[in-house]
Amino acid sequence: MEIQKSTAQPVTSSDPKNLSRLMAQLQPGHSLDAVVTAKMAENSFVLKLFSGELLRAQTPNVLELGQILRLEVIKTGMVPELKIVAPQLAALPEQTAVVQALRQYLPKQLNLTDFAVSLQQVATLTAGESDTVSKVIHDTLGALLSKDELMSAEGLKRGISNSGIFLEAKLANPPVSLQGDLKAHLLMLADVLQKTQNNLDSLSNAESSHPPTSQEADPELSKTVPDILAQALAKDNALLNKTEGAIARIVLDQLASLPQNDDHQNAWQIEVPFTDGNHAHSVKLKINRESKANQASEQANWSVMLELNPPGLGTLHSKISLVDDRIDTCFWSDQQAITKLIRGHLDLLSSRYTQAGLAVGQLNVLAGAVINSTSSGFTLLTNLLDEHI
Repeated sequence: MEIQKSTAQPVTSSDPKNLSRLMAQLQPGHSLDAVVTAKMAENSFVLKLFSGELLRAQTPNVLELGQILRLEVIKTGMVPELKIVAPQLAALPEQTAVVQALRQYLPKQLNLTDFAVSLQQVATLTAGESDTVSKVIHDTLGALLSKDELMSAEGLKRGISNSGIFLEAKLANPPVSLQGDLKAHLLMLADVLQKTQNNLDSLSNAESSHPPTSQEADPELSKTVPDILAQALAKDNALLNKTEGAIARIVLDQLASLPQNDDHQNAWQIEVPFTDGNHAHSVKLKINRESKANQASEQANWSVMLELNPPGLGTLHSKISLVDDRIDTCFWSDQQAITKLIRGHLDLLSSRYTQAGLAVGQLNVLAGAVINSTSSGFTLLTNLLDEHI
């Protein structure tokens, strides 16, 4: 199959090395292998090259998620033109697994704050109950840190470790404890809620000729579920759906944390939900081990992108970078009043850094959208997994 005048544009990267490596491949006559990983809009797709870079492509052709393409560059420029010269029939096993996971979990994903709010509401209904379902609900709620716990270094470390991102790594390295791991609790909660729902459906349709199988239901669960909880679960599947949505979100963060290229850069994308009294919130982190400007230095450079939603302040972004022994910090907000408020407290932040034994570098506050200066691969996959796509 040969299709002319499909255009592709590299997603913006602030890393000149990654961008120049991508542009070097976009030369007339060069062949590229790519997999279709997302549909952005009508006739607009994201293609992931086998070398790790992503292209945003415009084409009149009907492409399927997971489809493997052989592309040839026919024209360069600000918007290079490509043609599909050979659709591939098979993908590498790991690529197929990622694409299948994207298909399964992208439509289900849910912000963890929404899940935590619903969990708190249901836990209030079951306070003091000792049945299995209520116990699992309260155990899951107990896995969420409080705001005060998260503000300590040890609490933040525990929140990241138990965010669910590392569950499979823990399972692969016994006897690491799974106590407090959010994904482990969510999987258990989803299982018990599904079994309870199956039993409640069976009871409400006693004359059905196709009752749930023993693998789908546990009669003992429905006998012990408090009436108020049974009524809430029978009304709709909100908590079960949100639990599955929270699991999907963690899985997508795990996919976004996979190595993206051959330079062995480490990157993790994490969301940590927490409680603040009767309210629930979450903090999003993107942790990057960045390339070193001074290759002679043995110490790694790290950066953390934070997304916070403090009450009354709207969405606030911050990038904290550790370069050698110096810490740089930048904040972004689209509200002028908030940037002014933060700027007025930078001296306090500098003092706190000094008290913690850190050498203070640049402290800055910018108005407007966050400037993502992380590496190409991690940034691109993060965009690909955006919940609004």
